[in-house]
Amino acid sequence: MKRMMMAVLAAMLLATACTQGNVFSLEVGQCFNDPDETGEISDVAIVDCAETHNNEVFHLFDIPGDDFPGTDAVLELASQGCIGAFDAYVGTPYLDSAFEIFPIYPTEDSWNRGDDREVVCGLYDLTTNEKVGTARNSGR
Repeated sequence: MKRMMMAVLAAMLLATACTQGNVFSLEVGQCFNDPDETGEISDVAIVDCAETHNNEVFHLFDIPGDDFPGTDAVLELASQGCIGAFDAYVGTPYLDSAFEIFPIYPTEDSWNRGDDREVVCGLYDLTTNEKVGTARNSGR
């Protein structure tokens, strides 16, 4: 069974053609490199998808509710939401794909202090950890 990598990723070298972007402003179709920091992710290096990169945003959604439901519940909701949107973006079911997914999801602190409910669904190629081009409609 596929293993999903969570929001904490190993630090990688940054590509030369990138800009720094806040995870709260990422958009579907944007590509980015693994973050420099471990733990909570706030900024990532945004890269043109035509250049070598590690990750691609394929879906964004908000978790409903006022009260933080707990880290396990947030992770489960984030994972379900990302898996549910995968096929429509990539063009193949997640379990048949060459890509792995990972959600960047709200922490209890960002939920309570920053009113953060957004999940950023990212994908990456586990075998190479780098790719060139978009995964959109790739059928991979």
